Amino acid sequence: MQGPSTRSRSARGAAAASLASAAKRFPDLPAVTLNTSGLSPQDAALALAIQRTALQRWITLEFLLNKALEKPLEKMEHAMQGVLLTGAAQLVFMDRLPAHAVVDEQVTYARQHIRAGAAAMVNAVLRKVAQMVQGVEPGLTWEPAQNLLPLDGGCVRLSGDLLPATDRTARHLGIATSHPMYLINRWITAFGEERTIDFCLHGVVAAPVIVAVEPGFTREATDQYQPHDQEGFVVWRGGHGALQDFIKANDARRVQDPASAKPILSTGDLKVKLALDYCAGRGTKTRQLAALHPGAMIGATDVDDARRAALRGSVHGLDHVKVVGPESEPSNKLDLLVLDVPCSNTAVLARRPEARYRFDHETLSSLVALQRQIARHSAPWVAPGGVILYSTCSLEHEENGAQAQWLAGIVKGEVIHEEQFWPAGRVTDYQDGGYHALVKLPGRVDL
Repeated sequence: MQGPSTRSRSARGAAAASLASAAKRFPDLPAVTLNTSGLSPQDAALALAIQRTALQRWITLEFLLNKALEKPLEKMEHAMQGVLLTGAAQLVFMDRLPAHAVVDEQVTYARQHIRAGAAAMVNAVLRKVAQMVQGVEPGLTWEPAQNLLPLDGGCVRLSGDLLPATDRTARHLGIATSHPMYLINRWITAFGEERTIDFCLHGVVAAPVIVAVEPGFTREATDQYQPHDQEGFVVWRGGHGALQDFIKANDARRVQDPASAKPILSTGDLKVKLALDYCAGRGTKTRQLAALHPGAMIGATDVDDARRAALRGSVHGLDHVKVVGPESEPSNKLDLLVLDVPCSNTAVLARRPEARYRFDHETLSSLVALQRQIARHSAPWVAPGGVILYSTCSLEHEENGAQAQWLAGIVKGEVIHEEQFWPAGRVTDYQDGGYHALVKLPGRVDL
């Protein structure tokens, strides 16, 4: 189950405040942050577990809460939504936390931070929610049922047939796994019902912290980490401070999912003298690129000032890497242009749970246009015979294969390699999903 078995009013208050802020934007959620300043490490962990669970299961929790409310949750004041989501997340999905303690502390928080009269309603609603839960069954494989909610490694059994009928597949799956109907219907059309269920179930997994390590690293399990099934990676299970120390011990180490590493690895056979990571973010792929091509000069940039500042820190000490401005045209033509473009994140919903709620036709169309704008701007910097690496963490064809073919068309080149991979696994065999393609421009390239 998610979350430690500890109690802290301040931890629950921090989670409630964060979720109240999220309720102001829902469903158009950015990456949601949580202020853990002033919390002990144990309380910070609890607050983060509550927040993550509520974000990951928002639709499910809203559905159950609405059964106990006279007015829909979305119509309530944001602070009240935060309190109720915080309480319901613990009652439904975090069985190590005593129900009476959860209810009592949310009641106290409502009295102190909303108004005295709010406490009675919070008490009544959360007690009804608690009665909806019969218990957790670890290890039970989820099958569509009106009284079963999937967990990471088991199921929550409800006290009655509270979920939508199973013959309404998209509706039932959407409520049970907290995915919007628009996204589920797209996936069923594109991939079929069985794979859609797999995607949705992976969306409720607790994504582990995975660290790429240097060649030759001894991956025997310790208190801090355990080997990942894929060579070159370990699953981190220690604290944040110890993780930072571990990464600093070797330049090749970086927090990175195995799927995220695949795009750069696909350039391993290219002879690269000059490369640019144009959408570098905070520098994970830049560092990987630098390690894979130690003889190349590598530029890196990002349009966001904060990410670009973090990028500078990430590549500090790498003499063959230079952080440049986003409008700085390279003085020489590139052998390799890396375009890890902004995308819908539908292949990484276990890590980015908020992304599922903002996905719709308009968002997808806007992202496709942005991806093309980025490509049109940067593609002229590539030398004849050079290669563009295009990658996303999306499952959507419009952002993936369709874009690679469009890109090949505008540079009059060809797609020489592409790979789509699905999100799958738990803990030591976990991986996100994603897509990448290598587009070769006309001319000579050494492969």
